[in-house]
Amino acid sequence: MTLMEKLEAAGYPREEMYHHESDLYVFLTPLTKRVIDEWFKEEGLTRSLFVSTFRDQITGKPMYDVAFQYTPAFNQRI
Repeated sequence: MTLMEKLEAAGYPREEMYHHESDLYVFLTPLTKRVIDEWFKEEGLTRSLFVSTFRDQITGKPMYDVAFQYTPAFNQRI
């Protein structure tokens, strides 16, 4: 299961998933923190290598930038 699929299955709305190229942007919430932490642990990946945070310039809310997890970007290039 991809991170995007896991976020959706947990109830995070797809319309609040943003991206730049293959980087996935989601708002930092208790739900996204839990799901992202779980997903990286399940996949055996080091979260700190792929996840950073920033403040959204429109809403002012904190967001996660998760490198290489906007999976539709890879489907478009095939």
